[in-house]
Amino acid sequence: MKNISIFLISCVLASKDKLLHYVTDEVAGGSYKYYNLAYDGFVRIVLISEVGDTDLYASQIITKPTYEPDQYCLQSATCGDDVIVIPDSFKRPVSIGIYGHPSHESSKYILLVYETTDTENISFKRNLDIHHEEQKPSILSITWYLLDFLFNTLF
Repeated sequence: MKNISIFLISCVLASKDKLLHYVTDEVAGGSYKYYNLAYDGFVRIVLISEVGDTDLYASQIITKPTYEPDQYCLQSATCGDDVIVIPDSFKRPVSIGIYGHPSHESSKYILLVYETTDTENISFKRNLDIHHEEQKPSILSITWYLLDFLFNTLF
């Protein structure tokens, strides 16, 4: 059931965002998994914990961000889904850290990376002439996600 809701969330987000990449993985409790983000522009990162609890940390300075206050630039550490928006002004590559909460032996997650045009609610938005063009979801990205979902469900 949770996979269906993840798919629906992705479709809703895709109305304003373009899916660039996604990863399904797991991380041990008290440990980190790291990724590098090279995409330009405003990027929305969504972290969905399927099992356990994961938290999201990002840095344009430090290559392995952690939960320590001076070790990240952006973070989302909730008990639910975590979302951050990487501004276009961040130096690339941006380092992404996924932390597995130690209350769980292991946490499974889905990491979704979107190019976003919905910058209205971003407090650090600069006074630029940003054109908001409504993007239709990419049929290829939705099809790929649906096939992966079906494969994981059936096998």
